[in-house]
Amino acid sequence: MVVTIDDHGLKTLASAASLAIESLARPGGPRSDLTPRALHDLVWSMEICPENGRDLATVLRELGETVWSHSVVPSDPATVAHLHPPTLLPAVVTELAIAASNQSMDSWDQSPAATEVELHLMAWLAELVGFSRRGSGVMTSGGTTSNLLGLTLARSWAAQKIGVDVLKSGLPPEAGRWRILCSDQAHFSVQRAAAQLGLGRDAVIAVASEPSGVMSILALDETLERIAIEGLTPIALVGTAGATDLGVIDPLTEISERATRWDAWFHVDAAVAGAFLLSDQLRPRLAGVELADSVTIDFHKLWWQPFNASALVLRDEERFDLLRVRSQYLDRGDELEGMTNLVGRSLDTSRRFDAAKVVATLATIGRATLASMLEYLVELNEFAGTKIEEHPSLELVAAPASVTCVFTVAGASDEQLRDVQQRLLSRGEMVLGRTTIKGRAALKFTFMNPLATHEDVEKLVTTIADEITA
Repeated sequence: MVVTIDDHGLKTLASAASLAIESLARPGGPRSDLTPRALHDLVWSMEICPENGRDLATVLRELGETVWSHSVVPSDPATVAHLHPPTLLPAVVTELAIAASNQSMDSWDQSPAATEVELHLMAWLAELVGFSRRGSGVMTSGGTTSNLLGLTLARSWAAQKIGVDVLKSGLPPEAGRWRILCSDQAHFSVQRAAAQLGLGRDAVIAVASEPSGVMSILALDETLERIAIEGLTPIALVGTAGATDLGVIDPLTEISERATRWDAWFHVDAAVAGAFLLSDQLRPRLAGVELADSVTIDFHKLWWQPFNASALVLRDEERFDLLRVRSQYLDRGDELEGMTNLVGRSLDTSRRFDAAKVVATLATIGRATLASMLEYLVELNEFAGTKIEEHPSLELVAAPASVTCVFTVAGASDEQLRDVQQRLLSRGEMVLGRTTIKGRAALKFTFMNPLATHEDVEKLVTTIADEITA
């Protein structure tokens, strides 16, 4: 059963792939109506590791009936809860080649061509962001990891400025005064990163946002002045480009100016809106991203890639040296000229060749088509906002931005909104988002499917209104 890359092995792989494809067939709808208890009992009835193995066709059929038939369908127009995309064909088929070839991205000798592909993709991405030729990056497992990596580098940079190698000797006494500033709408991974870096979640200061959801520059200035009086040091400012809930993009140019003034690392979490760089129409919304020290971009959001596929891009690739730890068997430092061991840039050691599926997608689909898909989804989101405004029972929490539309129901309690969301989910009619914005419960549409139509949006709004009435 080991996959071998010869004629016989490839024929066997093709036959097995056909069986796997057949197992994906399932009924319509965003998910089945199986209850959580029934789903638990069904899945746990599977025998994970029998004494003697079974025929692959039987196993795949069981997975189809037990798992895929009851999984969420990202391509269904009623799957609108999260930044969970349908996937593009070039990426999906390339996943098979990635798994079969099994390149390990930690060292050049395990992935010679694959290393060059990832470096080539990162150079292209750095140029797309607006960095100079010194820019580069590394693939990561997701936005949370990219943000952690960016802030890890920011912490090492802050320590280096006072003559401390934090990776060698640990946090200096000054670290108790270090602070990371971000919007109150920033992703929770900023707090998680601070906790993992030994600074603690309390080291993250949430700056008040405007009613639209973007960071208030006035509040940022007031916060910076206040913490200076308190003897605290801002080591990093984080701008959000595409907040998870409201979809807004912070004023990146103004934040960059403050980062420069206060000698702080400037990190941009563009996990969501980073794809806007592909569109001449949408790119101006990201003005200032080219001023960042590091940028998070998620390919498994609005680039429609299968999980996992994210990246951290640096304005100066030499800053990856802030992370590097030599090893005796992977990254010794005595490699031949031109060899790059990517383990020196990554928080992971062994890592998949996820860059391949991104490159296959970009080369097949092309920038113009990807841009038009993005522009359509932004317009579809704005249309959803219009339909909600027109409805007598629904209220927008903020103007729609990016691909998310957050709204509430006039006079509805938190529990009533929960009931609406949970009933639609349990019946398999809609995977609808639910969140809280500044203490106010809300529902959320997230549009990731470029095949969804205006009629689909009208149906979503009507379904929710009918559920409220019921």
